[in-house]
Amino acid sequence: MGNKGVIARLFLTSLVVLIVLALVFSAGCQPKAPAPAAPAPAPGSPAPAAPAPAQTYAPVELNFATWQPPGHVNNTQVFEPFTREVAEKTEGRVKIYLHPGGALAKGDETYDGVVTGILDIGFALQAYTPGRFPLTTIMEFPFLFSNSLQACLATMELYQTNQAFQDEYKDVKVFWIGATDTAALLSTKPVKTMEDMKGLRIRTPGTIQNDVVTAFGGIPVSMPYADVYDALQRGVVDATFGPFTSILPFKLHEVIDHVLMVDFYVTPLYVVMNKEKWNKISPQDQAIIEELVAQFPRQIGELYNHEVEVNLKVVKDNNITLNTMTPEQIAEAKKVLEPLQAKWLADMKAKGLPAEEVYAQFKRLAEKYK
Repeated sequence: MGNKGVIARLFLTSLVVLIVLALVFSAGCQPKAPAPAAPAPAPGSPAPAAPAPAQTYAPVELNFATWQPPGHVNNTQVFEPFTREVAEKTEGRVKIYLHPGGALAKGDETYDGVVTGILDIGFALQAYTPGRFPLTTIMEFPFLFSNSLQACLATMELYQTNQAFQDEYKDVKVFWIGATDTAALLSTKPVKTMEDMKGLRIRTPGTIQNDVVTAFGGIPVSMPYADVYDALQRGVVDATFGPFTSILPFKLHEVIDHVLMVDFYVTPLYVVMNKEKWNKISPQDQAIIEELVAQFPRQIGELYNHEVEVNLKVVKDNNITLNTMTPEQIAEAKKVLEPLQAKWLADMKAKGLPAEEVYAQFKRLAEKYK
């Protein structure tokens, strides 16, 4: 009886253990409840946006149009090295091909060509598109600057700090705005003072110079600078206003006999790029290009200043008469031009432009970089 009781108790214990194990095993094998589904969007609500794919940038090839002759120092010493550096530093992702001498577009076609995308990058004069850059024409006010470096540094600082000035270039990506060296009067006839312009047909680059020539009794004639050599040679004009440094590259020493040297005005210039093409360049490569073009104001300004001496030697070697005005003659010329300057500012103000503010800032910057 005792043994049978022990066996019965062992049997009952084993049975309980088996039942417990069976229950545990059964619970572990039950499928897990599914996770609650995301709530359905409310009727009419937009579908969730898919993650934006990372933007990729294809290699870019760009054409760069300039109107100056292929051998001009701006092309050989600034723009050609610039195109090589862009290709090298972007590891070939951006390549720029330079087309000098108006091969892609004439000077007066350049800015609109860049805006519309016919051209990728362009270098020319603002004066070739009259009326488009009214505040920029203040750079051409007589006797404001005395050399190119001064004008280049002052202009880029103005562009970086003056919204109204920036707005004149809102349709393009600006690489550089600057100026040539100061203009001289290059002529086939003797001109010793500005009063000697009376009766002469004089090529001018813009409306301000037109008014100046008229004020001294001359006859202004508008034409692209590339046409000046032929016009002087054939007697279509008697003289031209132009940068002193333009004598050698445009071979004007072959067709002029006299030069009147005076820090009369500088000629504004620009290098700009089509905005749509600019946006096709990766931010990484844009930064590389920005760093390179930031050197343009000093590079180009110093280059023009150096070329003044080169062209002075050309003038002397070709026995061209070189005249300079005395301080008294310059003071008299300024008196004649004061009413014109007041009128130019008043005309811009009437159009709602902050001309007096820009002119005052230009004068401060001209003094800063003198």
